[in-house]
Amino acid sequence: MTTLDLSEILSRFILQTNWFSSSGGRVKYATFMPNGHGETSVFRTSGITESEIWNIGDREVSIRRSKPILGRADIRTNDVISKDLKVVPSEPPVRHANIIGWSDERSKQKMIATELAAESLFHKR
Repeated sequence: MTTLDLSEILSRFILQTNWFSSSGGRVKYATFMPNGHGETSVFRTSGITESEIWNIGDREVSIRRSKPILGRADIRTNDVISKDLKVVPSEPPVRHANIIGWSDERSKQKMIATELAAESLFHKR
C-alpha cells in the first residue's frame, strides 16, 4: 500500500482532550501539529470499515502510547498536499504514513495546522 491517491482519507487519532471540542464537534489545530521530528503521524483509512479504523487506533496508537483513543480527525490527502505538505507512507505499522514538509517556524505550523483542522471531520469515540 505505497501509492497515494489524492482522494484517500487520512485519519489522525486523537489522544488528548485539548485536540478537540466535543461540544462543537470540531478538531483543534493541536491535532495536526508536527512532532519534534517534523512529522504528523496518520493512518490511511480509505476502503476499510469504521470498526477496522478504530481497531487500528487501539492496536497501533492507544497501546503504544498507553492512552485511550478519544476520537479521530479524518482529512483527504489532497487537502494536506494543497498546503505544500507531503504525505509519505511509513510502514510498519500497516497503513501508517507521515505528513512532512512543515515549516520550521512554529507560527507557520500553527497556521497550517489550523487550516487542516478546519477541513477535517471529527469522529468522537
